Amino acid sequence: MNDVFPINYELEFEPDFTKFTFRGREKISVKIPKPVNKITLHAAELEITQCKISWNGKEIKPKTRLDEKTEELVITFSQKISGKAVLSIDFVGQLNDKLVGFYRSKYKYKGKEKYLATTQFEAADARRAFPCWDEPEAKATFDVSLVVDKNHTAISNMPIVSKKVTGKKIQYKFDTTPIMSTYLLYLAVGEFESISSKSGKTLIRVITTQGKKQQGKLSLEFTRQFLSYFEKYFKIAYPLPKLDMIAIPDFASGAMENWGAITFRETILLYDPKTSSTETKQHIAEVIAHEIAHQWFGNLVTMKWWNDLWLNESFATFMATKAVDALYPEWDFWDQFLISEMTGGLSLDSLKSSHPIDVPVKSPSDVRQIFDEISYNKGGCVLMMLENFIGDDNFRKGLHSYLKKHEYANATTEDLWNSLGSISRQPVRQIMNTWVRQVGYPVIEAKVQDSKLRLSQSRFLLEDKGKAKKGNWIIPLSVRTGNKTVTKLMKGSITIPHQADWFKVNEGQKGFYRVKYDQNALDALGKKVEEKEISNVDRWSIHHDLFALCMSNQVSFRDYLDFVKHYEDEDDYVVLSDIISSLNFFYVLLSKEVFWDEIKEFNRDFFNKVFAKLGWDPIKGERSTTALLRVQVISSLGKLEDQEIVVEAKSRFTSLSKTGQLNPDLRGPVYSIIAWTGDYTTYQKILSLYRKAPTQEEMIRLLSSLANFQDKKLLSKTLLFTLSKEVRTQNLFQPIARMVTNPQGKELVLPWIKQNWKGIVKRFGVGNPLLNRIIGSVSIEADLKKEKEVREFFARHHVPGTEMKLAQTLERIRIHARFVQSVRKEFS
Repeated sequence: MNDVFPINYELEFEPDFTKFTFRGREKISVKIPKPVNKITLHAAELEITQCKISWNGKEIKPKTRLDEKTEELVITFSQKISGKAVLSIDFVGQLNDKLVGFYRSKYKYKGKEKYLATTQFEAADARRAFPCWDEPEAKATFDVSLVVDKNHTAISNMPIVSKKVTGKKIQYKFDTTPIMSTYLLYLAVGEFESISSKSGKTLIRVITTQGKKQQGKLSLEFTRQFLSYFEKYFKIAYPLPKLDMIAIPDFASGAMENWGAITFRETILLYDPKTSSTETKQHIAEVIAHEIAHQWFGNLVTMKWWNDLWLNESFATFMATKAVDALYPEWDFWDQFLISEMTGGLSLDSLKSSHPIDVPVKSPSDVRQIFDEISYNKGGCVLMMLENFIGDDNFRKGLHSYLKKHEYANATTEDLWNSLGSISRQPVRQIMNTWVRQVGYPVIEAKVQDSKLRLSQSRFLLEDKGKAKKGNWIIPLSVRTGNKTVTKLMKGSITIPHQADWFKVNEGQKGFYRVKYDQNALDALGKKVEEKEISNVDRWSIHHDLFALCMSNQVSFRDYLDFVKHYEDEDDYVVLSDIISSLNFFYVLLSKEVFWDEIKEFNRDFFNKVFAKLGWDPIKGERSTTALLRVQVISSLGKLEDQEIVVEAKSRFTSLSKTGQLNPDLRGPVYSIIAWTGDYTTYQKILSLYRKAPTQEEMIRLLSSLANFQDKKLLSKTLLFTLSKEVRTQNLFQPIARMVTNPQGKELVLPWIKQNWKGIVKRFGVGNPLLNRIIGSVSIEADLKKEKEVREFFARHHVPGTEMKLAQTLERIRIHARFVQSVRKEFS
């Protein structure tokens, strides 16, 4: 498609909310370097009603052909043209309900059903709204007009420059955008309201459906803070005159960084102090920071092609943590980064079916598959490792130079390494290529011999069949031996002098790798854990690596549980959160085993020691992470049917029914426990609360708790309810995610998927990221017969864009099956 280059799109759209269609008209100014008699653009699900070309003062009437399979519009004409031309196309499209392209979102206001129209174009869905060159490198400017009903307003990337009445409608015209990629264009039409503020000269608005703007106050403040932070950090002014933050009732992902008009799920932008939890508040801050970071990384400088998607996503992930930590240091966000980013990255990348950060991408369905824990989480971790190696100051200067050099254009990973390498004078490219271009990460095996510490590396895999795994990384190494820290670049193997009685590899957990210690070294570290003589992140990493080694059968399950006892006096959130998650995972995975009671007893004992220090109610001045830990431990004890916890949860639920009062942080755990120990009457009560819930956040809590009952008939009811019109498509996954962690519910999920797969695919639409989540939910299975069943079913019902997720899910089932077999042997 590189024989014609778009310069500017003049676009007009007119949505019709009675037929759910839209009429579109465009004039594309193009540059044609060599003579052609054919122009190919992207277009999908559009009907072309008229097409002409103005060239050299002439009007040419071409032939048009839409290719559904390749999503291309081919325009052919009788003579060859070159130089400048204007392509005029009229078309009609669908205001679909699949949450991609130009789509409709339904909501209620004062009991009445209403609709708004909004767009989601990343990765390759602008073509569903207008014919265009729908690739990141085909940057152009855009002049947008929206023709709308008089009771509607319109939003796009730029401010409105004119508003005029045409018949029964109003035409909104927007200012010309900067040069940018199609996936960042935005259009919205609906009955919106907003609150606003300013950051310097930039107008900031939080835009919501009617009656919700007051819930945008916190987000407005976060937006002001983070916009100002990034302008200072990058030393480049935000280039647009306004920044809108828009809450959309139906939204497939979490948020989208459209330039100057960022869209969010309502739960990630709206905050109600009466019902919103600490976790929600922190999540809102993190996602807002992530999307604002994109305004530079992704929007101002865009990856050349989707294989470098990670340049967008990893950077936004990493920079969001940096920004939140700078403004809210009391939230311990770099510690939380271990849970939110490193855990997922290390987990997915320990599979054979993982992929490199820089991955070949041919088609849109390939792109959609890599919006995953590699592009976001692993990439973010690798950047943390790099910044730690070259230093904060060099990192910041390198980023500034990269952004200035490529602004309003496209760049590759190599361009970034060149900027960071030339500023820091370090072999950035050589080091980083080993992390970005090869799949996986290393496990360093540490052994002490003759007062020397010998470290060797190989690829870490959970499905470890005993063969040495190839792979060689250049590792920025940090080793603490006693009171001394040694830092080196490790290629292959390495030997370090060692006189102390203990050592810890990957001090500070800045490196994206695991460590395997021998028993003596581990025993010595166990003492340091008990005495808290090493930092919380080092205590976290020792446990985190041991859990992975246990899952890959390199450490026995009993040895793992014995080591966890070193943490009985632990008080740090990230450390305990990791242990609680791991013990809960084993609780679900081993729920069919004869020794399950022993696991439950171990967990109950450990969790009660944690709970004893926390209690039910917050203490004045406690850290926000304490609230997060309290939620986790109360929910976990509830699942173990701890009597004291169950009685208190019931009492708080009763008082909520009478007074309407319950600490927002406790709502999730209380609903979850009430369901776990509840019957049909409880089920009806939770369902009724769901139907009356004032916010999406509260709805999701209640919807998820419907998957927590122990009666399989009630769980089947929940699965049926999930597919009803009462559950938004975007929330359909929530109860499924909860059900697979319920020992009574996990075996109902696969039959439900098989029975409803056609309907699920139809409802989501091919390419929707939520489909992959549904497939991934069955990875909790631990039976090779189930692996075969899953494999054969999806072979017969294949959906493009799910291949990677399916391979990863099957691999996880095999890992779990092998793990369960080895634990059976230990306990027999």
